Amino acid sequence: MTQRIIMDCHNHSNLSPDGDNPPEEMVQRAIELGIEHYALTDHCEINLFYEDEYPYEEPVRKASEICPLLKEKYADKIDMSYGVELGQPLQNMELTNRVLSTYNYDFIIGSLHMCNGYKDFYELDYNEVSAPDLLKLYYEELLEMAKWAKFDVMGHITYPLRYIKGDYNMDIDMKPYESTIKEIFRQLIKQDKGIEINSSGLRQKIGTPFPDAYYINMYKQMGGKILTIGSDAHRTVDLGKGVTECISLAKEIGFNELTFFKKRNPVFIKI
Repeated sequence: MTQRIIMDCHNHSNLSPDGDNPPEEMVQRAIELGIEHYALTDHCEINLFYEDEYPYEEPVRKASEICPLLKEKYADKIDMSYGVELGQPLQNMELTNRVLSTYNYDFIIGSLHMCNGYKDFYELDYNEVSAPDLLKLYYEELLEMAKWAKFDVMGHITYPLRYIKGDYNMDIDMKPYESTIKEIFRQLIKQDKGIEINSSGLRQKIGTPFPDAYYINMYKQMGGKILTIGSDAHRTVDLGKGVTECISLAKEIGFNELTFFKKRNPVFIKI
């Protein structure tokens, strides 16, 4: 019998530049895996929206047409939400506001993949760039995002460590950023926003989710209640990977519920 997986709220189809499979294949695989609550969250990178290499206008529009149809087609097999991973929203607020007013998302992940003026963290050479300085900029920009808060959960808040610690094996002291991270959580909690546990690190060199247990516990102790879990799969083969481990981690920390979003409203699911 297929094991039930409560949710996978962060993954990408080929409507993202780094995704492999069409949206319907992603949904069909989620059904095969027994995922109960599923959100397809293709990229919308605000600061790269008009890049020649991969312009986002057309795939974002296609997602708005395809996802509602898939929700309806497979409604008797899976609870699906039409989502987006909104990257760098503060770096072009006029465009961000246009996107948010144009598309009727069920669920929005607010993410930061690159600090203003820098390439994506995965493209940087950390022998040439100061990781501590970049992390300071990263958490300062995340704090501004948390104050703005026109999303539902903040994505993978320790994302840069995937590369700094995982790929470059650098030992980073995170204490200098802790007060800013706490203020990020304070702002999110005050505005009824949440965080995600992103399981992708469990299948990468770093070997931990983003964020890890230390920060999930910090969020919980500060009063955080809104928590989603996603595999950050970019292909069907990775869908659901690490999710059950992250659910167990959430339970160990003291969460009794996870959150799924429908029409931007939280639905709490017992675990």
